[in-house]
Amino acid sequence: MAERTLVIVDAGMVAGYRRSSLSLAQLHQAIVHLHFQHPDVRVAVVADPSMKWDLDANEQATFDADIVAGAVVCAPAGAFDGTAGFIERIAAQAKAEHQQVVAFTARAIPGVPLGRLRNEGGRWIWDLEGATTMDPAEAKAAEAVGAAANGRRRRRSGSS
Repeated sequence: MAERTLVIVDAGMVAGYRRSSLSLAQLHQAIVHLHFQHPDVRVAVVADPSMKWDLDANEQATFDADIVAGAVVCAPAGAFDGTAGFIERIAAQAKAEHQQVVAFTARAIPGVPLGRLRNEGGRWIWDLEGATTMDPAEAKAAEAVGAAANGRRRRRSGSS
């Protein structure tokens, strides 16, 4: 029996890919391309619960509908280590069920291969084969660099 693959998608990362604001339409388009390119994988789209408020008002009801339909799962409010921790726990459960896991997120998840996503002229390319796994030390270092960069951005935008 071939090992099944679970692709975990960080909804916020894909909805905000190369944009100044999140777009649910962009997320939907990208997910359609994922299903087209890799029809045999299972897909879990995971969002931070606050994502709804980062969307345009005209997309908020659609986001709620995606949650009700099970197309998007929100990390529980107050989840340990937030959405990244929730993704890590989903990956651990899938691995315990003997599934391969590939995640598409901007955050390093220890022991979880991260796939590469790109958009070429409106076509989303989901690279599962080129997924790379960071060891726990690399993941912590990358997280620390990301947190420092985010902190600097917040301070700059707050001062005018």
